[in-house]
Amino acid sequence: MQILSEKIRYIINSVNIPLKFTDKPTEKYDNNEMIVTFEPETGVEEIERYWVDEPYAFVSILKNDNDLYYHVVEPELNEVERSLLDEVLFTIGDVLTLKDVNDLDEIDKQNKYIILKEKINELLSDNSQFSEIIFEKIYYYIKRDFIDFGNIGPVMCDPNIEDAWCNGVGIPVYIFHSTYGNLITNITFENDDQIAAFVMRVAHQSSRHISRSSPILDTVMQDGSRINITYGHEISPKGSSFSIRKQKRSPLTPLDLIDGNTFSSDIMAYFWLCMEHGKNILICGGTASGKTSTMNAVCMFIPLNIRIVTLEDTREIQLPHENWIPMITREGISNDSIGNIDLDDLLRASLRQRPDYLLVGEVRGRESQILFQAMNAGHATCSTFHAGSPTEVINRFTNPPINVPTAMFTALDVICMQSNTFENGTEIRKVSKITEVTGVSEKIDTQDVFIWNKLKDIFEYNGSKILNDIRVRRGWSEEDLKNALNERKYFLETLISKGIRDHSEVIYWIEHFNRSPEKSMIDLDIQ
Repeated sequence: MQILSEKIRYIINSVNIPLKFTDKPTEKYDNNEMIVTFEPETGVEEIERYWVDEPYAFVSILKNDNDLYYHVVEPELNEVERSLLDEVLFTIGDVLTLKDVNDLDEIDKQNKYIILKEKINELLSDNSQFSEIIFEKIYYYIKRDFIDFGNIGPVMCDPNIEDAWCNGVGIPVYIFHSTYGNLITNITFENDDQIAAFVMRVAHQSSRHISRSSPILDTVMQDGSRINITYGHEISPKGSSFSIRKQKRSPLTPLDLIDGNTFSSDIMAYFWLCMEHGKNILICGGTASGKTSTMNAVCMFIPLNIRIVTLEDTREIQLPHENWIPMITREGISNDSIGNIDLDDLLRASLRQRPDYLLVGEVRGRESQILFQAMNAGHATCSTFHAGSPTEVINRFTNPPINVPTAMFTALDVICMQSNTFENGTEIRKVSKITEVTGVSEKIDTQDVFIWNKLKDIFEYNGSKILNDIRVRRGWSEEDLKNALNERKYFLETLISKGIRDHSEVIYWIEHFNRSPEKSMIDLDIQ
């Protein structure tokens, strides 16, 4: 690395900025010297500050004139450090191989970081005059741009962010924060080349194609987040844009939905019995109402020995089951129909795999008929659908263009309606209604089992045909059914009161209860 060393010495000698000298870069740095610092401007209130990539980057939630802002703070680089970073970025490709970085799976990201730090150390090994702080700054920016997600890396590291949007060149990135809602950030893609490099990288990493001739792409990022991209100015006059729906590192559990007051423990106990007994469920609502999160949560009640097949356009369903086949659609070669595999194809194939439970990420069109055929053939199903009410669900399924026959539609058991509403000025997600399909006469008959009373903030129960069907099937008395619901309700509430939140731990206790309710209650009480 002699050439690099000479260039670095030239950079240092040509700029009259003092450096702190150490023997060699190390993993640690002086606690009295921070890599990144920030003080809000006068008159701007800092509401909250938290790390997203400690010790390199943190977020400051700022308030100015009653408006909230999402301010990302990263290490500042002086002239020497900027020149050094540019030189290392230019050179590091010669010492990094694809095997070093790009061929490692997302699960091995920590290995990528280790390899990258070693390579940077090799490059700078002949230059002992660099302080630990300088080394860490250089490492952070190369890590951010080589392995993470470039200048939106801190946003992608923040578990509080649900969505991120870039509307074009020179426009600040917007995000949806789980606590503060929609916020503007201080992150901007300054020119076409910068945003083009980002979208091309995402397309390459997902083995997909985007170009001016095919300027729209839906794909999944390396961390599992879903992204929609428009490329160039032809269809988006402001320039390339993207919309990211972040993948949660750990999916929400039934306990999270109860604790967040999205569901009541009574409703979750109801869903537990429904999933345990193979009822057909459709989770409906508007955009970003939490449909997939609810689906992931209630599917945790499916016994672990059950065979499951999931069908999706992009991977969002996360299950703990080993006897599970996840299937995803595929676009044809060069966006042609040749080799195209859609949900309709996957549904037909899945019915030959003898699933006990068939889970479809979202139904929209003709595949709905296949889904209802599966229900009528005895397969338990669960899916999501965009609709605002049970009546709208029925009308859209039984009329063109979907055209599910009325007689087939009655195989559906439960419609769960979710909505976005406001509580104390904050937007929240809430189950508004649980409706059962009870039969067909002149029209499809339904019964509202649970209805959310917004004024009292309670869920009102009106009786259930599905629970009565389960009671008859199990040979239970009315008292037995009541006990089964109360046991599950108490069990979930006890898990919450004991602070159990870890995804794998929740799965363990649910399966423990499914296998031996009495023993699990005893074990939980004596923990």
